[in-house]
Amino acid sequence: MREESTRRGLFAGILRDPASSSPLPPSDAPIGVLVSGSGQDVTVRRYGASAGLTATAPVAAKAEELPYGWALRPGDLVVIDETTPGGPVAVTLHRNVRGTVTQVADDRITVNGQVCLLDPRTLHYEGMAGEPSAKPLAQPLKAGDSVTLECFDNRVDSTLTVHFMRRLRQAA
Repeated sequence: MREESTRRGLFAGILRDPASSSPLPPSDAPIGVLVSGSGQDVTVRRYGASAGLTATAPVAAKAEELPYGWALRPGDLVVIDETTPGGPVAVTLHRNVRGTVTQVADDRITVNGQVCLLDPRTLHYEGMAGEPSAKPLAQPLKAGDSVTLECFDNRVDSTLTVHFMRRLRQAA
């Protein structure tokens, strides 16, 4: 678990320069797109300038273990960590969406115009709580609430799927 949190820390800022409006990673980042997978064995295609390092040959890697039954899907963005002793590891990248909720449905949430899919496994945090809510939030999310979402970014179907969300402030 410590290795996983260290790896996340190494790649935390890689996806997006705050000054940039592009959701794409920098062209020299060790980013890949998951092509296929079976269990923890995955194949990753390098993305951007990092693809030039190996003439775009796919990379066989082990997928990072994800909690709560989540699994990588073809098209998900990953960082290829080649520093691990057992070989390359495909580390899941997340895209953060932060702002005011404009719409909420059972299967999606819209924040500042960005539509993100919800899943039964999506974890909900209230305020600065360190643990997710074990039951539905006492006050359901609604338009006007301020939230931050951590999403899987899938390039095949152009979706963002909320892995976890944190309500920062309830609407008045």
